Amino acid sequence: MESDGGEEMTPKKSIYVGNSREIPVGESTKFKCPVGDEKGTTKPGLLIHLEDGFVAYEALCTHMRADIEYNKYTGKIWCTLHDGMYNPKSGAPFMGMSKEPLKAIDLKIEKNGDIFALV
Repeated sequence: MESDGGEEMTPKKSIYVGNSREIPVGESTKFKCPVGDEKGTTKPGLLIHLEDGFVAYEALCTHMRADIEYNKYTGKIWCTLHDGMYNPKSGAPFMGMSKEPLKAIDLKIEKNGDIFALV
């Protein structure tokens, strides 16, 4: 594949995350995304089922790369290290030390409900 700038682009891999029927609105699940090295290293991903659909992000805070979690009671993404908060619809930080938004992960949802992260 080539980009518009003439540079070669690496095709994205599809990583099975779950099925939409098994993740109710307001719930989330974590998954592993390969980084593409020879060791098979992975980074965590976070899939959230919001009222208007699914979103996915790298599950690492943009401040110090700590784990993040989705809190279904507050409806916010929470950094477990410094109590930072992110908006689940945009990934933008709104409380805490983080200044950068979470890195979004593209999704593909099949007709049968299977959800794939495109990494």
